Amino acid sequence: MTLSTFRTPGKFIFGVGSIETLGQEARALGRRAVLVTGRRAMAQAGTTGRCLANLAAAGVEAALFDQAEPEPDVATVDRCREVVRHHQADLLIGLGGGSALDVAKAAAGLAREVEATRVFHQGRPIRTQGLPTICVPSTAGTGSEMTNNAVLTDRERSVKTSIRSESLVPTVALVDPEVTVSSPPSVTAASGIDALVQAIESYLSRFATPMTEAISLRAAEELVAALPAVVRRGADIALRTRAAWGSAMAGIALGNAKLGVVHGLAHPLGVRFHVPHGLACGVLLPAALDFNRPAAPEKFATIEKLVGGDPASYARRLLAECGLPATLTSFGLTAGAMDPIAEEGLVAGSTKANPRTPTKGELIEILKTLI
Repeated sequence: MTLSTFRTPGKFIFGVGSIETLGQEARALGRRAVLVTGRRAMAQAGTTGRCLANLAAAGVEAALFDQAEPEPDVATVDRCREVVRHHQADLLIGLGGGSALDVAKAAAGLAREVEATRVFHQGRPIRTQGLPTICVPSTAGTGSEMTNNAVLTDRERSVKTSIRSESLVPTVALVDPEVTVSSPPSVTAASGIDALVQAIESYLSRFATPMTEAISLRAAEELVAALPAVVRRGADIALRTRAAWGSAMAGIALGNAKLGVVHGLAHPLGVRFHVPHGLACGVLLPAALDFNRPAAPEKFATIEKLVGGDPASYARRLLAECGLPATLTSFGLTAGAMDPIAEEGLVAGSTKANPRTPTKGELIEILKTLI
């Protein structure tokens, strides 16, 4: 008998203005919080201050950890854990893109563990009950507010992978499309395409179920409708809402069905060449679609109806319309660098969910399309 599990956050709140409920949601979980965010974007948008004021009004004493960098390192999580211990926090709040949310989730999940984050990044299971988390995404992108994993980099080891545990599932996912309005066009484009890739890969995944397929397809529908228009009209709240719905649903789908070869290759590309994750996913998508077509002809027919033509051609056109490059040569990617990337991609968990099992040589052929 084949068993399937369906996982969601403990509570999902969606809507314009829903960020105003942050204080009351936090108060229901504890009295001392650590607010985890990045160094600039949320502060400059006024969102960090708004959240701190909302928490204070609800009687929640919040410490600010604003050191979550893009592609966060395991050492960043360790520093956040120190703040959690020093503040004696009983909950964490992640505010920002996927990086900030992943730092918050990892620090919360490891709050009662003793060993360094690197140990768990290398595979040790989390054995203790973590702290509750509230995740407030500022991009329609990663879907991290919906998943049980935190994607982290260990720069000392040149490894980017996920810590996975039920302790990392957010207690509350609070998605306010208004918060995403401050995302600049480049971030909107890369995160939006990342979300679309997640919707498509989770739909094609060998672990997909009828439930996840339905969510993946609706996620893709919302994102196709929003992109690329939301990149040009970032203040359009209707477009931001569609993109936010698509990202959230893609997050639910990928958290239950996993992804595919795009994400299997995107992680080593990010570590070795410092390619932003969303951009790496978008540039890889056309070749991955061409590769996977023979393995899922019926699903590809459905995707063709959704995008109005050949999926790979649509993906290439979407990159151009979103102002994103079609190659990664500007990051220094060369033919000589492809072998180790393919080696890492071959054993990645995402690649194992791909509908067509690739060889190392086939991964190298996909990578060749990036130069």
